Amino acid sequence: MLRAILFVLALGVAPVWAEAPTVTVTDATVRVPLPGKDLTSAYFLLHNTGEEARSLVAVSAEFAERAELHEHRTEDGMMRMRQVDAVEIPAGEKVRFASGGYHVMLFGLERRPRTGDPLQLILTFDDGSEQTVKAYAVSVFDRPHHDH
Repeated sequence: MLRAILFVLALGVAPVWAEAPTVTVTDATVRVPLPGKDLTSAYFLLHNTGEEARSLVAVSAEFAERAELHEHRTEDGMMRMRQVDAVEIPAGEKVRFASGGYHVMLFGLERRPRTGDPLQLILTFDDGSEQTVKAYAVSVFDRPHHDH
């Protein structure tokens, strides 16, 4: 290793070290689509461990024709969903993508995921970096129900 570093320095070329991503992605899930539907949503937790704000600008998935960043927001007493261009992750903060808030809409599903299936999402950030994330398919019907 030392010999390789000395060789690169002798060439007058600065070595390039792979930087660890400043945004980590955890808890990634994709909802199993409802019967007869070819769209679904994805959720995860973003944590910016860096000292500068970052933004998630795109998501893609090999099993969907397209993916869009969306948010739910209450406007004039009505809950509305709208597409957004980016989601900012402030320095040192966490942003959760969850039902009723930010989420990823996946359209034109090329295959129907079943509960437990591993799926890949590719997240693109404002600096052009990408992270491939393993998500697992979950169904709203798999959750325990409580009688009230």
